[in-house]
Amino acid sequence: MKIIADANMPGLELFSRQGTVVKVDGRSIDPATVKDADILLVRSVTRVDEALLADSAVRFVGSATIGTDHVDLEWLAKTGRHFAHAPGCNARAVAEYVLQALLLVCQRQGRSAATMSVAVIGMGNVGSRVARWLAALGLKVRACDPLLKEQGVETGFALEPVESVLDCDVISVHVPLTRNGPCPTWHLLDKNRLSVMGPEKILINTCRGPVVDNSALLALLKAGQGPASVLDVWEDEPRVPAELLDRVVLGSPHIAGYSAQGKENGTRMVYEAFCRWSGLAAPLPGTEEALPALRLDVTDEAGLLALLQTAYSLPEDFRRLQESLENADPAWAFDQLRKQYPFRQEMHRWDWQGTASEPFRAILNALFAPA
Repeated sequence: MKIIADANMPGLELFSRQGTVVKVDGRSIDPATVKDADILLVRSVTRVDEALLADSAVRFVGSATIGTDHVDLEWLAKTGRHFAHAPGCNARAVAEYVLQALLLVCQRQGRSAATMSVAVIGMGNVGSRVARWLAALGLKVRACDPLLKEQGVETGFALEPVESVLDCDVISVHVPLTRNGPCPTWHLLDKNRLSVMGPEKILINTCRGPVVDNSALLALLKAGQGPASVLDVWEDEPRVPAELLDRVVLGSPHIAGYSAQGKENGTRMVYEAFCRWSGLAAPLPGTEEALPALRLDVTDEAGLLALLQTAYSLPEDFRRLQESLENADPAWAFDQLRKQYPFRQEMHRWDWQGTASEPFRAILNALFAPA
């Protein structure tokens, strides 16, 4: 079989057992690239639809991502092409990002995260983990997910309407990007909803850029009326508006879930789906080598932040993104930041040997629990 794969996917040796893997830049995959391919493996930068695949031999499409907004699922199903993705593959990495982002903003503002309330909008794999972890830190968690509420799904948190939770101190967004259906999320946080969030509020978006109306947010921030914002995703990726980047507290190039484990999980989950589809036996997961011990004690939020930053530094990602806008082609530089992203381990991979005061034991247990 011929397998076309986004070159930014790790662990493609799994698929090399089944055929010839041709690695291609995700944004350059076009009809000519896939014409004689049997399998297509992508990430979120490749639009998969009739225009791409109509004249191809592709019968299995795998996306090593949580979201599916870049894929025309209806057309794939109608034409008998099988699709698989990786929901929840990077949930831990995103939750670690959100936790660090919150602690950094609180440190800057001289506030304690544990005294705050947080609205988690979207209670899927990622949002539900974020909600549990922030509750473990002591925040009052309020949750919103209209689809799950309609389906009667239990999340462990009472599900409220969007308007009801916007008075929280922190708003963290974890929804898929949809333009149609009963609960579209395109510009879910529009001018009217963003206007409710004054400068004392904190907004964290790690799902999809267009979920937040970037133009409306910029206008509010320029007027000194918008929330302290942390954006990992941008409405017009790979283009990041310099004016908006100048006014957010922290920003990054769509890498909140870019841990080594998150990426590897995505490829592995797609391969397991391929094995089920083709009737093959999926390989057993391998063991990972233990990392060095961490001996930092955690007695306050500054200590928790320091521990998180032994594995990953969000301010470093912010700095690199700021520098990328100085490139002659900032969109190309944005993609390069993602393509050449530094190796990042999730916290549970480390051997933490420090001590913790009582208020932090629950969140540390969550951070270092086995995957």
